[in-house]
Amino acid sequence: MRRPWLLLLPALLAWASCVIASKTVIDLVSADPGFSILIKHLQKLRLVPFLNNRKTCTFFAPTNAAFSQWEKDNPGKRMDRETLLYHILWESILTQNFKDTMLLETTLIKDGYLGDNNQGQLVAVSKGSWRPGRIGKIFVGDAELLEKDWQADNGVVHVINRLMVPPVDLVETMKKHPDLEFLYDIAHNAGLDDLLRKHQPFTVFAPSIEGFKKLNAIQIQYLRHEQGRQDLAITFHHHIHRGAVYRKDILPGSSSLSTVEGQELMVNLDDKLLVDNAEVEKTDILASNGVIHVVSRPLLPSALVWTAGKYLVGLNATRFADELRQQGMSHYIDDPDVSYTIFAPRDDAYPPGSLGSLAEPGEILRYHIVPGKKVLSDFKDGHLLETELLTEQLNGHAQRSKISVKQNHRRTTISLAGVEIKAEPVHVGKSLIYLLDRPLQLPLPLVKTIKSDESLSGFAQALSATGLGRRLSDAREVTVFAPSTAAWDNLGVVNNYLLLNEDSSLAALEAVTRYAIVDGLYYTADIKTGRTTLVTSEGSELVVEKSGDNIHVGEGRLERSEQVGGLVTTKDVLVESGVVHTVSSVALPPSLDITLYNVLQGAGTRSFLKAFETSNITRILTNWEQDYTLFAPTDEAFQKAGLEGALTDLEFVARLVRLHVIPGKVIHLEEDIKDDEASMLNNDARLSFRDVHHDGTTFGVRVKGARSKKEARVVAQGFAHPAWPDDEEEGSILTAKRHSGMRHQGAGSAGETVGIMSAPRPGGVVYVIDRVLLPGDPDPLGAAWFWISVVLLALVGTTALCGLTAVSLYALITEIRHLEGYDRVPTTDEEAATGGDGSGGRASAQPADAAAAAAAPVAEASN
Repeated sequence: MRRPWLLLLPALLAWASCVIASKTVIDLVSADPGFSILIKHLQKLRLVPFLNNRKTCTFFAPTNAAFSQWEKDNPGKRMDRETLLYHILWESILTQNFKDTMLLETTLIKDGYLGDNNQGQLVAVSKGSWRPGRIGKIFVGDAELLEKDWQADNGVVHVINRLMVPPVDLVETMKKHPDLEFLYDIAHNAGLDDLLRKHQPFTVFAPSIEGFKKLNAIQIQYLRHEQGRQDLAITFHHHIHRGAVYRKDILPGSSSLSTVEGQELMVNLDDKLLVDNAEVEKTDILASNGVIHVVSRPLLPSALVWTAGKYLVGLNATRFADELRQQGMSHYIDDPDVSYTIFAPRDDAYPPGSLGSLAEPGEILRYHIVPGKKVLSDFKDGHLLETELLTEQLNGHAQRSKISVKQNHRRTTISLAGVEIKAEPVHVGKSLIYLLDRPLQLPLPLVKTIKSDESLSGFAQALSATGLGRRLSDAREVTVFAPSTAAWDNLGVVNNYLLLNEDSSLAALEAVTRYAIVDGLYYTADIKTGRTTLVTSEGSELVVEKSGDNIHVGEGRLERSEQVGGLVTTKDVLVESGVVHTVSSVALPPSLDITLYNVLQGAGTRSFLKAFETSNITRILTNWEQDYTLFAPTDEAFQKAGLEGALTDLEFVARLVRLHVIPGKVIHLEEDIKDDEASMLNNDARLSFRDVHHDGTTFGVRVKGARSKKEARVVAQGFAHPAWPDDEEEGSILTAKRHSGMRHQGAGSAGETVGIMSAPRPGGVVYVIDRVLLPGDPDPLGAAWFWISVVLLALVGTTALCGLTAVSLYALITEIRHLEGYDRVPTTDEEAATGGDGSGGRASAQPADAAAAAAAPVAEASN
């Protein structure tokens, strides 16, 4: 029996299956008017069949409000198929199965982006922390789940409050992520971001902005500089692994990951996830072609070696580094195993190629480099640094550079060769870098340095007068103890003699100048404590004595002591061929003879010299018999005194000259005028002198007992300088004259042995005065007053004696008369005063009665 209804069975089964599966995810959302915009876009993009044909799926359904917000955020942008596919998962997942940081694979597939297995783009789940009485929120991507677990026959629907945006590539992801903006900036500017735009997966371990601060600003500046591009590429690629490695793929324990750079990264998962010992602070920042994990610091490959050259770029001293390399001196800055201190001018300190204008730019570059590491604590005021500049002028020795340390209020300023060091030293490997505002200048030639120094103008004049300046310009490795201009002035008229431009004076000036020049380099730090003798260009030995920071140069032979002479006031003035020290006095060589005659020549006292020649005692000016002190009047003084004509009188001239000479050496004139010294004329012709203003500047001299009280003023002075005799000539015991406070030193002064040296011959001193001293005739006015005083005293004495004699005679006569009974007869006034009886009262009655009583016996006897 035929059963016709069996023919309808397939249709009935198909209808039944439709009835059974009629509640799809599309049905769920289309039944709710709050998803009308979603349904509209699904229909338009032909995704309704895709969802209906899914046996399992999870659909994150945005509400109409979510679409409205998306349109506001993306004006004019059309909804695309990729965006909606990113809201669909392949499997059905209820919210009870959602875990924090869970990654969900969507149906959005980009060929090759996440590998060759056609893996769908991922979206991350995040769950808020649970609190009592509060339902924890669940987020998928950036969207919050409003309603959950709407179950359909072919999947589940979760309602979300906003549309989820599909991931962009790694570059765009870094660009949008606030913590990765810095990495994007340096990678993009260096042109390194093309790699991360490719359609293949990468894992990037990206340092955060705070992580980059683990590199110092110098390193970052270098990596961002054009010269740091190669190292930046190496470093950047060291952070990238080919392939997508998510947090879930990393197993506990240690492992390694290869990098694009080539060196592997060490990964360790224990309590924390570490990559090359850098902590992973944030994981699974999803991108369309991979994933980013944020690390706490940059991961530096071993191929990146920090050198001074790279630091110079980071310190904005690129031009200095470039010129070092151009001059073939890159080993100073590019070898990480060397140790130097580099003083680098910044790029804004000088224009490009400025060193190229120099004949030897390499010299000035080497002058900026010092071997070894010199920290700030090594820098002391006046300290000299040996640079890498080795010159022919120093016979292959290193040129030095001088440190200056000045304390101003609470600020300490440190300079090198006159250029201020602006910042703290920068350590890089075994080297140090100091920044300068401008390049260092090489020490100038010796003669040019002396001529440019006003305080050395006297020495410059001596070099010019003797022609030594030209020879000294070619000198190598020399030390000059240059007397200051004040030191030449202190020579007084001796300096005038040296500059007379005569053969003898020029020879003496050359000897004095050469005596200040020593072959060899003697910086103050290299001079040993105590006494040192140095052979000078003149041929004699120069005594240098160091005690603490004080250095004295030259024998102080004016007082025949072992005390060393001039103090070094300015030390270590560096010059091209050596070093110059400024000294407070002129050191005179022991071979030099400057006689009193020479001193008088320098004083310009021609009339006095003529008088000496007339007096026939010129020998004391040229022979070293003993010390003499001469008070030499100027030629103007002779003119004022009107004595030119008298200079032909031999006897007068002899007396006049001898009056101006004191045997012995008077080296101090500040005594009171009561002190005096016998002149060569005789013991009665004595000279006295004094400090006029009591300030050691103006001194007066006069002849004691002279008719005039006016004194001559000392206007200049100079000391004779006898040559030291040879040891064979005078013996070898140096006798030092000790004064014990005495101001006068004669030829016979006592001494004591202080060392084994040749004894000097006697010398002398010349004081130039502005008046002629005349022999001491008595002052007639003074004598008259003396005798007047004597006569007046005699008259006063005689008068007093006569008065005493008269008083004595009167008293004697009165006494005699009284003894003889003489009574004076009273006057009329006296009688009236006594009442007419002549008694004068009771007192006067007694004598009358007595007289009557005395007269009675006489009367009786007569009867």
